[in-house]
Amino acid sequence: MPNLISRTLSALVALFILIGLVYFFAEKGTYALILFASVRGSYEIARMVFKVHYPKFATYAFVLINLATFLLLTLVPTKDFQMFFILLSFAASVVVGIVLHKKFNDLQTIFDYVSQSAFGMIYTAVIPAIVSGLVYSQKGMHWFFCLLAVIFAGDIGAYLFGVTMGNRKVAPTLSPKKSLEGAIGGLIFSTLAAYAFSFILTDVALPVLLACGFFGGLLGQIGDFFESLIKRVSGVKDSGTIMPGHGGVLDRIDGVLLASPLFYFAANYHSLWS
Repeated sequence: MPNLISRTLSALVALFILIGLVYFFAEKGTYALILFASVRGSYEIARMVFKVHYPKFATYAFVLINLATFLLLTLVPTKDFQMFFILLSFAASVVVGIVLHKKFNDLQTIFDYVSQSAFGMIYTAVIPAIVSGLVYSQKGMHWFFCLLAVIFAGDIGAYLFGVTMGNRKVAPTLSPKKSLEGAIGGLIFSTLAAYAFSFILTDVALPVLLACGFFGGLLGQIGDFFESLIKRVSGVKDSGTIMPGHGGVLDRIDGVLLASPLFYFAANYHSLWS
């Protein structure tokens, strides 16, 4: 019961913050929220993958490089430079590892740092930048809330179907509580959530929205499993402690991150199928 209360309260606080930022500041408020999620997510990834034998500066360098990457990708309007910024950020991680090599225990640790930094940059800087691009697309706020609705409705459907009918486990090594029945229920709820947005995104063909619901829900579930993989390998229960009862930021938005490129593509190119 105490855990349920803390989960409910922290979820309500997060919901009020989201509503307040969107209501008073629209796209700019949402951008600030995405920026926070990127920075906090970068820290949580560093907390999980950079083990105790890494030097202390590794975490701070990683977070700063990711912050610079996110800002460059979202604030510089010329898209031709986006790949350049990504490669520049990767080069920065390599420079940190090579120039400060004496701070690491061995050569394998340097290689691990650069590799994990590249993965973390995509996961917590590049993909959040895509979410920001979605927000600033035509009817971007509607698409953004459609993305959230699809993922969170999928979570609810998976929970309801899993609790009431779940018998066959999907990947017990990664996530022992997730069942095939729960996965199917999640996809049904995700697709229904996307269908509900057909009354808001009236210029979008219904098959496009239904595809976003189904495949977005599927990607959301895969994102959840991927986050579980990171935590299992890192030996942690949650990615963080910022949301009592829920864990960290990444624990809440793992599905949103993986599904966001699909919604970005749909928001900007749905007219091709209309």
